[in-house]
Amino acid sequence: MIKAVADSGPFIHLAILNQSDLLQRYFHPILTVQGVYEEVVTQGEGRPGAQELATVCESGIVHIMEVSNPLMIEALRQSQPSIPEVSEVDRTVVALAIEQQATLLSDDGSLRLLAQIYGLPLIGSVGVLIQARLDGVIPSLKPMLDRLIAVGFHLNPQGQVYRDALRKVGEVES
Repeated sequence: MIKAVADSGPFIHLAILNQSDLLQRYFHPILTVQGVYEEVVTQGEGRPGAQELATVCESGIVHIMEVSNPLMIEALRQSQPSIPEVSEVDRTVVALAIEQQATLLSDDGSLRLLAQIYGLPLIGSVGVLIQARLDGVIPSLKPMLDRLIAVGFHLNPQGQVYRDALRKVGEVES
């Protein structure tokens, strides 16, 4: 199993698709930070992902951790001022992933850019869904991607990521 640190995106997006269990299928342990819990469960009460994240935290599937070296968060802030869209919560997520030598689970473009700069392995909701489709866990990828797009997920149905995802699972011709 792969150790992962998650931001809010995969918890929310996979919950929208009723596929939250895919995270625990592919990742263990799953770690996150208190700020992500607050975003998804407290501020997002009643929205997709809130109940799911609360449940997996209560059951011990997802562990909320603190960064052991808070100076790392400051180092991330100072070393990458060119990525201003990265929130403090997101910097904390990246710092935890660095500390834990874990894969980062994120759909956020700015956060993913920061993680790439630091050489972190990355996967997002689309990548998790691709793996689930390849493993036969879900019957089709396209309807799930289209559902995400319909609820505001930033994915262009004519774009490269969308086409590549479908191509990888054999749902479109190359």
